[in-house]
Amino acid sequence: MPVQLKNKQLSIKDIVIENELVAEYLSSLPASERESAVIRALGIGIMAEMKGEISHFLRETEGELGKHLSSLKALYDLRELRFRETSGKGAVAEGQVLEVVREFATSAGFDNDEVIDASTTSGAIRNNKTGDVLVRVDGDPDCVIGIEVKLDKGVRLGELADRDPTAKTDTAASQLIETAANRNSRANIIVFDEDSVDGSVQKRCADGVAYLGGIGFVVVVSTRRNDYATLAMAYALARDFALSEPKQGEVDPKVLSFIVERLMRVLNDYSDTRTQAENIIKSTRKIIHQSEKTRQLVEHTGTYLERYLESGVLTQRDLLDFYQSQGVSEKLLAFDRSLDEELDS
Repeated sequence: MPVQLKNKQLSIKDIVIENELVAEYLSSLPASERESAVIRALGIGIMAEMKGEISHFLRETEGELGKHLSSLKALYDLRELRFRETSGKGAVAEGQVLEVVREFATSAGFDNDEVIDASTTSGAIRNNKTGDVLVRVDGDPDCVIGIEVKLDKGVRLGELADRDPTAKTDTAASQLIETAANRNSRANIIVFDEDSVDGSVQKRCADGVAYLGGIGFVVVVSTRRNDYATLAMAYALARDFALSEPKQGEVDPKVLSFIVERLMRVLNDYSDTRTQAENIIKSTRKIIHQSEKTRQLVEHTGTYLERYLESGVLTQRDLLDFYQSQGVSEKLLAFDRSLDEELDS
């Protein structure tokens, strides 16, 4: 195995890391300092993974990476500030979700779906704006998906079996029910951000999406990583639910919930596997390219060595061509094109 752990020592062999930030950082250091820098960064990264909270991580590591982390920290602080400001933070979150849903509707071919910003408009309940984004499936005002956005705050899950009937605080379940009542929607989604989601919701959404039987979808996205894949999946599923709504009264919500969550797990596994396969292909391309480059350079060097041994002379032009590896780049480019065609076919 490339990664081995023995006697509390980590051994890493023949691992290729393709990361622009890592490459840029290491290239700025002298070669003699790069190994220790990688070891420090690995330790800090694992600490961040264990800590979970990136803001806490950045505070604790500030100074250890110095100026190399300052830009990252500034970007995070700016994003955090935008969401902590009382004025307009909800609008920012709702705008993000609105844009994502519209983009997905276009890319998925749901061209007739109307995605509407309802965040400032009251619904069927007087002075109630719950249900920030509405999707009219195929433009049908009677076939609506309601989306409540909670990217800037967390509420408890609040499933009916565990809910205190006298409690007044909002929960994910209550917001889904309220969205349905306020927007007369057939299917409903509530969206949280992984950096602010309540623990009870996070636990229920182990794969980023949970379906509360007969109520709606609970989705956890990552605004920090710009990852809204779970929302896109929930939208596609909710759309099917909305279109088949008359038949839903005949099904068992528990069975439906089980099927949906199994589907999400399979989709996530597929996504992870595909990413790993794509990384393997990228590494394979690099290895083959480097191998061909070495072969071409050996052949090129051999040509000039043979010429020199035969004549005992290399002209100034010969030396320049040899120094610049004349012709090798063109051959490598042609080889890479041929390799791409072969691997992609």
